[in-house]
Amino acid sequence: MTTAPAAEAARVQLLSLGGTIFMHQDADGQGAVPSDDAGARLAAGLRGAGGDGGIELVHEEIANVSSASVRPSHLRTVLQRARAAVDAGALGVVLTHGTDTLEETAFLLNRFWDRDAPLVVTGAMRPANAAGADGPANLQDAVHAAAAALARRLGVLVAFDGALHLADRVTKASSRSVSAFASEPSGPLALVDGPLLRPLFPAPMRPALVGGDLPEELPTVATMTSGLGDDLTLLDALASNGSAAGLRGLVVAGAGMGHVAAGAVPRLTALLEAGVPVVVATRVASGGTSETHYAYPGAGADLVARGIVMAGLLSPQKARLLLQVLLATGADAAAIREAFAGFGS
Repeated sequence: MTTAPAAEAARVQLLSLGGTIFMHQDADGQGAVPSDDAGARLAAGLRGAGGDGGIELVHEEIANVSSASVRPSHLRTVLQRARAAVDAGALGVVLTHGTDTLEETAFLLNRFWDRDAPLVVTGAMRPANAAGADGPANLQDAVHAAAAALARRLGVLVAFDGALHLADRVTKASSRSVSAFASEPSGPLALVDGPLLRPLFPAPMRPALVGGDLPEELPTVATMTSGLGDDLTLLDALASNGSAAGLRGLVVAGAGMGHVAAGAVPRLTALLEAGVPVVVATRVASGGTSETHYAYPGAGADLVARGIVMAGLLSPQKARLLLQVLLATGADAAAIREAFAGFGS
């Protein structure tokens, strides 16, 4: 009599970079810091409670730092480990991460993630030992999303507070609420209902895919905010003391639909003439930039005519990352403009 081999358990790879989800706070509910054992306890607790739905969860810690200290080299390792896990049979990958720069990590990884399997980023707003800690629920949702057939070929996703977001649209909308993330302009892609995903709209195609290895370091691209009475005179100071020499690109968080003061225009034009690409985003949370609504000096149509690229629906922080990736891959001015056009500039 021959016994059929047991079916191999479905597997999800859990990678961790730290963040609040792996922190403990003091007895007064303050002073949260990274904990050496919070990650192992969280993964073990999920398995023990059956919250992984019978999925084998394999945990590997890459770092245990705040999200402000995450570097491109960390994400290069994440990408390598995630690809290897999927190629070895994992249904998907979950990455735990601090929330402060979570949207940036998701966006950057989405430029390089070239597998059909989901790569789902999650975290927490409350430390692991806090009353009402949200990490276990977020991790459970992320594991379910990583194993879901409906999440395949969607690239990098963010699971948070019962919702699943596209990496290119998600943004941190609150510095305190457990419902910290939102997506502009669409809302979340799906709701996570236990092991099921409830799609809310068809996922669009991902623009600006790069593939290959994520660089250890990215070129220096500065971000400046333009506001009332600001002609971006700081650019003069950078030029006078030589600090601009290492500048590879500039992103301006403009007002309204991506507007700057008329007095700033000659300074931005000078950067372009020096071979430094300039991208203008908007500091406004919703609506993006426009290339056509206004044509006065410093408005979208005027900036585009001068060779400046508009960021479309990308926030300044995501526009910076996209410009860095494009510069790292040797993109010229035409390629940069084409890449940003995919985000509705």
